[in-house]
Amino acid sequence: MAMYITEQVAQEIVDRTMAILPYNINVMDQDGRIIGSGDRQRIWIKHEVASEVLKRKEIIEISYNNIQNWDGVREGINLPIVFQGEVVGVVGITGDPEATRGYGQLVKMTTEMIIEQAFLQKQLQLDERIKEELVHQLINGNNLGESLVFEKAKSLQIDLTVPRVVIVLKSSSQQVDRNQKLEQKIQEMKEQDDLTVKTYTGEMVILKKVAIFNEDWEKELTLNTIRIWLSQLKKIDPSVKVVIGSYYSTFKKLHQSYKEAKDTLVIGEKLVLEQSLLLYENFSIYVFINELAQSMDNPFIDVINKLKEEGGGGDLHRTLEVYINQNGRATNTSNELFIHRNSLQYRLEKIKEITGKDPRNYKDLFELNLSILIDKFTGRNK
Repeated sequence: MAMYITEQVAQEIVDRTMAILPYNINVMDQDGRIIGSGDRQRIWIKHEVASEVLKRKEIIEISYNNIQNWDGVREGINLPIVFQGEVVGVVGITGDPEATRGYGQLVKMTTEMIIEQAFLQKQLQLDERIKEELVHQLINGNNLGESLVFEKAKSLQIDLTVPRVVIVLKSSSQQVDRNQKLEQKIQEMKEQDDLTVKTYTGEMVILKKVAIFNEDWEKELTLNTIRIWLSQLKKIDPSVKVVIGSYYSTFKKLHQSYKEAKDTLVIGEKLVLEQSLLLYENFSIYVFINELAQSMDNPFIDVINKLKEEGGGGDLHRTLEVYINQNGRATNTSNELFIHRNSLQYRLEKIKEITGKDPRNYKDLFELNLSILIDKFTGRNK
């Protein structure tokens, strides 16, 4: 892989070496141009000696006696920068060679070490980007041809046979620093085989390694871990929510687990749920209803619209919601609404008159509940 010295790396070399040496340092690129220097006015000047060093691949010293043989250079020692057996640039120490010669190998070694570190950092960043691309590929279900995906995963030292479940984490905070702290905390807490990626819509997705016993997901172990995570994350952002999809035995179904988690997150937002930890399996019926509501014109909407239009300022709508939440228990409903049971019976009768559905009848109550949910899911309740 070709390695080019960037201006940023070159200036880092200059700053670090000049912090310990009383001489000016210049760093030249593969074209012999000065791209880092203690003398900023020399940046981008073509260095004739550096060009010769690149050509000869050897050290060249410029002394008072031979300086007249070169244009625009100063006394000093210029050394080739070698990376993986190739000369990739030149580092120069300005000053009398008799005084600077002893520092030459030190500066050269320091320079090549910094370049090696920069290269490794670049490689890590590149690997991380490729890893993120793979995770996006898995959660979106794109191009999951087994051999190609396994080959890419193997190059990244990712084992796709490890059982995983998709977790989606979302914060309602708009503060960039707070979200960065959340991401950093997740990176600290995640286990070795956990894979993470940030989506374009701002959620953090974690492909969480899970324990399997007799081919079944040990769900409680995962939940205990996530609860510990949440206790730490909420110290950073109290609004954070975590949603977990279903477990599937093949990596080819991770996109389904991701969809379930995302859909559950949507349901949680529409129902304004207070829970911080949501499982798809507990909300699958609501996900189904939401998909149904979005895909067709629904006659149940007319039921709730009638109640809104003729319900007397929302009292009947509120009464019906509480009655449903209390599973049809009249006493509990009356207590929560602070009304007499006779008043409740009057309201339930009015709901029956307006909608044609009797809340005291199980089938009718189911349809009324369905109409309320569809109203919320389609945004018509705003």
